[in-house]
Amino acid sequence: MGDYLIAKGATKAVKAMKKPKSGKVGSEVEGGKKASGIDKGFKLEKTILENGEIAYKSASGELVRSSKYLDEFGNIKWPEADGFIVDKFGNAIKYDANLKKGQIIDRYGNTGGRFTSPVDNGKLLDYNSRGLPYPESAKTYHQYEFTQDINIKTVRKAYDNLPSSIRDELDDAMKNYGFSLDDIANPQKGTIAEVFGSGGGTQIELGTTVNWYEKLSLIKEIK
Repeated sequence: MGDYLIAKGATKAVKAMKKPKSGKVGSEVEGGKKASGIDKGFKLEKTILENGEIAYKSASGELVRSSKYLDEFGNIKWPEADGFIVDKFGNAIKYDANLKKGQIIDRYGNTGGRFTSPVDNGKLLDYNSRGLPYPESAKTYHQYEFTQDINIKTVRKAYDNLPSSIRDELDDAMKNYGFSLDDIANPQKGTIAEVFGSGGGTQIELGTTVNWYEKLSLIKEIK
C-alpha cells in the first residue's frame, strides 16, 4: 500500500527505515471554517493536476485524492497494521515473501519507502488495488529486480561487502530506526486491506527502505 513512510506504501509517511519512532509521498484555498472535517487551523488546498485529476494538499505537502483521507490537522490518515488485512485480533496477516533472484517488484514513490508490490509475469497490479491515498500521477513509478535470493546469508554477505563508511551509516540507521539484518532478510507479503477507497492487491513490505536494498546491491532499478 505504499508508504507509511510508506509507508506508513502500496506504497505510502512512515517509518522511513523501518517505522519512524514518531509514527511508514495552481490551487484553491478552502480556509476559515472546518471543511470536510478539517480543523480551521489547517487550510485545505484543492488543486487540479495536469491530467485533470483533483487532489488535496496535506499538511506535509503530499497530495491525496480526497479530503476525507486527511485528519483535522491535515495529516494523512494512515491505516493500522501497515495496510495489511488483519485477523480477528487486529494483527496483520502476512508471511515471508521468499524473494528470489530475478523477481521484480514495483512501487509508486521514491526509494525512501518500504512498501512495494510484485510484478508477476510482467503483469502490474491495478493502481486502485494498492490502497494508496495519492492521485496516480502524483508519484513516480519504479520497478526493481532482485539481483540475488533474499535470505540472511546473502544479506550478511552484502553487508560485509559494503564500504566501511556506508556500513557505519547502515549501523546507525538500524540503531535509530529499530531494524536489523534479519528484517532486511525477511520481507513480508500479504493482501492489502480496503483503505483510501481501494485495496485487495498484494503488497511486499521490505525490511527497510528500497534505498538500502539498492546500496546493499540486493536489487537494481530497471524502470
